[in-house]
Amino acid sequence: MIIKTLTYAALAEHLKCTLEVARSLVTGDVATLKERIESLQVELANLEATAARHWADYERERDRADRLVTELLKATANTTMELAAKLEAEIGALRFAADHGGDGCALSGHARRTFARPELRSDVGAREQGRGAPRCRVPS
Repeated sequence: MIIKTLTYAALAEHLKCTLEVARSLVTGDVATLKERIESLQVELANLEATAARHWADYERERDRADRLVTELLKATANTTMELAAKLEAEIGALRFAADHGGDGCALSGHARRTFARPELRSDVGAREQGRGAPRCRVPS
């Protein structure tokens, strides 16, 4: 695209109009362009304000998600520790009964179900080899 710089007189000659008409055309175009620039600046300011609101929403939601993940991890850790303590107690009861020849082990329902099903027991292989069988009977 070739851009030419014309004087008002050359523009008037090229458009075959008077000098005053050429000036008014240029002045009108400049005014239109200035108005367009101003409207674009207003639109840009509005978009920047919207972007700032969206960024604030994003940061708030990210912080909320971080808090929720932290709570979830704490709850999972607490549940895991409680379950581990419960299983340690059950293992202790089984060992005590095995060491002392007791019949009535005080087991939870989960342990009773586990030991009532041979495929879930860890001592099945040892029992089949003749060693390590528990001495307590577990009611089913």
